[in-house]
Amino acid sequence: MTVPLFNVKSKFSEYVTMAENGEVVEITKYGRTTAVIISIDDYKKLQENYRPSFVEKLKEWRKNDGGQTEEEYENFSKSISRNKETYSVSEAMF
Repeated sequence: MTVPLFNVKSKFSEYVTMAENGEVVEITKYGRTTAVIISIDDYKKLQENYRPSFVEKLKEWRKNDGGQTEEEYENFSKSISRNKETYSVSEAMF
């Protein structure tokens, strides 16, 4: 079920009850889905199946084992995004 945020505000408890009964409620804002209400059981299943991304694992490693400081990591990330043309393949090369 998809509902606009305006409707959810006035009937939130009804939508929570629907989610408790297994229905997924997608909330839209300006016509775009921005949030979802799901049951706690569905949420727990998602958590069980969750696998962290490489970036999350990298951040965890850095936090636990030293790694780069947050500032060093941000500077590195910014330099990559600023220079992404350098690291991407150009069609003109072929």
